[in-house]
Amino acid sequence: MPNRALLGSGIGLGVAFAIWEVLRRVVTTDPVADTATRLGLACAALLPAVCVLLLMVVVQMGLRVVTHAIDPLAGRDGRLLQVNQRALANTVEQLTAFAPALLAVSARVPAGWMPSVVAAGLVFGLARLVFWGGYLVGPLGRSPGMAATYAINIATLVAAVRVWWP
Repeated sequence: MPNRALLGSGIGLGVAFAIWEVLRRVVTTDPVADTATRLGLACAALLPAVCVLLLMVVVQMGLRVVTHAIDPLAGRDGRLLQVNQRALANTVEQLTAFAPALLAVSARVPAGWMPSVVAAGLVFGLARLVFWGGYLVGPLGRSPGMAATYAINIATLVAAVRVWWP
């Protein structure tokens, strides 16, 4: 079992890096010199992750209606509700690390880095979808999405520290 999780993590890391590299080269932005425009673009780059998060919320609400488990404290949540809730909570947790780091990077990087900022936002959103889908399959299925999320979180945090370190 741990070997499959490691394999899934490796695949997730590799795919995340490949997608980020392709997107970084494909995404075009006008050279943006002013901070406000760069921050606006970074906020737009967060929209895929926010859309995934809101989709998770809508699915959770729909599942509660369909399963008649309206009261989350009543102890009647089935596996699907529990997995979806955990995926949703984990996405919020990961987003609280990613969003400030992405905004910090975009506020200070040279204009040429902005395609990387946009690519990071897209990879994060895709990684969360992979995590969610994998989690619905089984606990080990979440490892590619988690590894990709972790990788983009660390890369963004390192970039933020790099551009703000004196």
